[in-house]
Amino acid sequence: MLRFEATQLILQQAGNRPIVSNLGPTTDELWHAGHRDRTFYPSGRLGLCSSIALGMGLATDEQVIALDGDGSLLMNMGTIATIGREQPKNLIVVVWDNEERAQTGHQASHTAKGTDLAQVAASCGIRHTTTVDNLEDLGSVFATALSQEGPWFIVAKIEEAEYLPVAPIEPELTIYRMRVSFRK
Repeated sequence: MLRFEATQLILQQAGNRPIVSNLGPTTDELWHAGHRDRTFYPSGRLGLCSSIALGMGLATDEQVIALDGDGSLLMNMGTIATIGREQPKNLIVVVWDNEERAQTGHQASHTAKGTDLAQVAASCGIRHTTTVDNLEDLGSVFATALSQEGPWFIVAKIEEAEYLPVAPIEPELTIYRMRVSFRK
């Protein structure tokens, strides 16, 4: 499954829910799939996508979606344990797992060598965990997550494709737009 196609699917189903994206191609593809004010592009915050989404989830009753990456989560596995401890009913974490650190030279990540992030999440107390490897299963599981209490942790096995142009993200404007969107 290609990340861009999976991103388009998530965006179609997400409605107006806030979304936090990982750096690099995840942000670029999300922006190209359909930029909106309720998307937080965390410029310069590698490893913190799910942590930021967790903070948003704890601060609001709205359902919050994180589009994280395996490399990013492996840098900050403590966030998985914190999600398990806090049990935010309104958080959905989708992990784009390409089994590599694509941004730094395509080195194999731990998931290519046996680390199962869904099992890690389950062992941290996150009850709703699964791994999918095709769009149909992703769409089905994500729709279920949108309709039930969480937290949810969905590992989506993806393939890398040619990168899209870099999204014209302005960090200060992103923060402003996101804050204002919660006040409406």
